[in-house]
Amino acid sequence: MRINKLTVTVATVVAMTLSGVPALAIGAVNSHPNAQATGAGSQAVDRVALAETRLADAKLKACQNREKTINNILARIANRGQKQLDLFSTIATRTETFYVNKGKTLSNYDALVADVTAKKAAAQTAVDTIKSDSVSFKCDGTDPKGAAESFKTQLKSEISALKDYRTAVKNLIVGVKSVEGGQ
Repeated sequence: MRINKLTVTVATVVAMTLSGVPALAIGAVNSHPNAQATGAGSQAVDRVALAETRLADAKLKACQNREKTINNILARIANRGQKQLDLFSTIATRTETFYVNKGKTLSNYDALVADVTAKKAAAQTAVDTIKSDSVSFKCDGTDPKGAAESFKTQLKSEISALKDYRTAVKNLIVGVKSVEGGQ
């Protein structure tokens, strides 16, 4: 007697029916000659769920392996912003001291100093925001990608604030230098 796919399928359905497995639980029978009959395809669903769980676990483990490195990078970025702010503040202070020591007069000096002070306050706020949020990256958190995107947005605002502060300091230097060169 020759056994073919249909014979195996029929034998499987009959065996399942006799063993008490409901007919609706049998599900689609695989027509592949080497396939095994399973109850309701639940093993396939279980395998897919297990694969997704393993994938999520692998992503979490990879993120946790990189978490310390990411936090170090964020801390360096925050420190770099503070160092730039300190450098610009030092230059602005030295320029103001130079102006006072030389005794020269500049018509818009007060406006330039007020602009430098305002831009410094804005830059300091941006740097402080970056510092406070730089240590909050956790892979176990609710949204690590969202935290990273938020940090990038804050970094862009810090860079913009530092650039504005640098421009204000440059304008102060140019103004003081114009008085020095003219007299």
